[in-house]
Amino acid sequence: MKSALFCLSASLFVSLYGATDEELIEKKGCFGCHSVSSKKTAPSFAAIGIRNKRFEGKRAKSTIIQSIKSGSQGKYLRFVGEKMPSYPDLTDEELNRVASYILSQSSKVNFQSSGMERGLQR
Repeated sequence: MKSALFCLSASLFVSLYGATDEELIEKKGCFGCHSVSSKKTAPSFAAIGIRNKRFEGKRAKSTIIQSIKSGSQGKYLRFVGEKMPSYPDLTDEELNRVASYILSQSSKVNFQSSGMERGLQR
């Protein structure tokens, strides 16, 4: 019964929103540079979530949204030379979903053992 309810909920979500958060992120090409919990050519979503929660507090989500809309560079020591392009074509709803997804990834990684704390300096 629970799995049937979950499948129904997931189907309803996809039909209402068109794609899951991960599908939206994949469609926009974010996984080309970012991963969920390990670094690639850009910081992981978990590291972005942790850093923004730590330094921005209640403004974390709006800071992430602004970085997605306008692009960013130089926020992470290990990625100073990398530049994130802007994504002005995303709707407010899509920006909100992507930022929420990124922030939610911060709770899925063991911050201390991952070594991420060294790359999160302001």
